[in-house]
Amino acid sequence: MANDAEMMLEVEIFDGSGNFTDWSEQVILALRQKGVLDYAELDMRVGTDEEPDKKKFSTADSKADSLAVAIILRCLSKSHRKRFICSTAFEVWAELHKLYSVPNTEDLVSNILELFSFRMDPDDKEGHASAVQYSNLLDKIDFSMFLSSAMANLMYLASLNKHHDLVRLEFAKKKPNKLVFDEIFNAVCALSDAHKKQCAYDEKIGVSSFGSAARAQRPT
Repeated sequence: MANDAEMMLEVEIFDGSGNFTDWSEQVILALRQKGVLDYAELDMRVGTDEEPDKKKFSTADSKADSLAVAIILRCLSKSHRKRFICSTAFEVWAELHKLYSVPNTEDLVSNILELFSFRMDPDDKEGHASAVQYSNLLDKIDFSMFLSSAMANLMYLASLNKHHDLVRLEFAKKKPNKLVFDEIFNAVCALSDAHKKQCAYDEKIGVSSFGSAARAQRPT
């Protein structure tokens, strides 16, 4: 396996400071040359009927994945290789792209505009789907490159509608740098659950009252 990795196209060593796009294109050629590019670009593990969530490689896929990992790691500096011990090729490749790839400017501008204009639907009393949508937007633009966590959390608080004023008031007491998105998200979900229980109770009372009124008006 080591010999297979060594007998490949010459690729410069990447230490985090060079041009990641150019380097990754060279690695892609090396992976394609050895027929293992799919293992970097796709998660080739599969589950079984008994354990669908515990995904594993077949024997052949395991060997191919090990070769793909060896090729990628051989093109990294020693300091970078250490962080990818026991990772699959797909995991290594995805993490490298997350750390070093430069987003398309047009897509980035579009995502930032969507983030800054984000508002919870005025009639949304649930909040869960809205929180997930906002979180996904943050992930799409890798917000840590452009916004502090405090600013991102403040923007989420500002996006809440009138049905979630209690959440906004609760967290307004905290300093911006003490805000935690998961805590705000949990508070929104808790308020949503309380609203559902109240609606269920009101519906039950309404049905009960209607039944009593109907019985009172029934002729004897």
